[in-house]
Amino acid sequence: MINWGKVWADFFIVLALTSNVGFIFSHDPYQLVIAIGVNLIATVLKFGAKKILAAEMLATALVADLHLIPATFLYFSGIHVSLAIGLAIGAAVANVISIVLLIVEMIFEYKREEEGF
Repeated sequence: MINWGKVWADFFIVLALTSNVGFIFSHDPYQLVIAIGVNLIATVLKFGAKKILAAEMLATALVADLHLIPATFLYFSGIHVSLAIGLAIGAAVANVISIVLLIVEMIFEYKREEEGF
């Protein structure tokens, strides 16, 4: 049976990475707004998670948010666009770590199911 809550949470975790990488390559302001919005949604979805690595996944989401929020201000002010891009790259690294943790969590869940816990 499909756990739709997990589907949506995982969807937004992956979408956070892809939208952030999209901004890094396009430098489009709309893409940055989408990236920060999706990252904030992914963060909210991680708050109620009851997983083994929930704290670590929330930490990566907060790191990405704390990179993208100032990046947005810097980008739209036009003063430090290159710094904004650098912060977005930092957020993408946090998003990649989040995906790795998501994969590790899936492995733990499958192993637990196999052992009958």
